[in-house]
Amino acid sequence: MLKKLLKEIGPILIAVIAILLIYPWFWIRSIPVGLIPIGIVYTLSKPFYDYRKRTLRMRIERTIYWVLQVIYQLWNVVKYVFITVGYIIDLIANVLLGELIEDLVTSEEETLFGKGKVTISAALGELKRKNKLNATGRYICRVLNFLDPIHKDHCIAAINIYEYKQSQK
Repeated sequence: MLKKLLKEIGPILIAVIAILLIYPWFWIRSIPVGLIPIGIVYTLSKPFYDYRKRTLRMRIERTIYWVLQVIYQLWNVVKYVFITVGYIIDLIANVLLGELIEDLVTSEEETLFGKGKVTISAALGELKRKNKLNATGRYICRVLNFLDPIHKDHCIAAINIYEYKQSQK
């Protein structure tokens, strides 16, 4: 029971701990100081006191490289937020619209549409694997394949990921 409870509230605990780690530990006048400002000041000031006898050019290049990595990581965070929001919408849409989508893409009745923790793509992938999709369902899968830059067959990848997660429980 405790293990199931931790699985449900674990993400909340992780978020709280992460916020506490970056929360300001103390204030210098009106400036909050936590781990992130300390890390930024340290990294940006290091080229000026570098004790390893590196050339000024090398120190500047390392600083520019760090700034580019920060920008790239911020972009990754933005992408992750979009992917996560899309995934959340996909999950809730499957529950709310599952029956409608099911009737549009197949004549089957016992599918993953309308089930919790299942994406629309995974439900489509299950039907595609069984060759039970109609023309509309196959078209939706082709559109999802076009939009997914990672997987060759988005719907099949989605059902494989879903089944893998289920096998880990």
